[in-house]
Amino acid sequence: MVDIVIGDRVRSFDFANGEYGRDLDGERACYAEGEIVGFDHIEGCDRYRILVDRGVFGGEDCDRQVGRLITPPVNGTPKSFGGVCDFVECL
Repeated sequence: MVDIVIGDRVRSFDFANGEYGRDLDGERACYAEGEIVGFDHIEGCDRYRILVDRGVFGGEDCDRQVGRLITPPVNGTPKSFGGVCDFVECL
């Protein structure tokens, strides 16, 4: 797994597993892109702080999260029903 650090430009998938996968276009594409601006510990796990500058929902550009911080779990965080989180990738 690649270490992600402050200043990295990343893509965070809304639905990295299950039926939506990691599509980058088409109706199943749902993700946010932005810069890692820090880390937090929220709800018992470490999380990325991502300042969003682009959002895609259902394959369409969506500005709902642009300019906001999102806090997905850090890659490698155990999931409740097995496996580990891996929703964020460097661009």
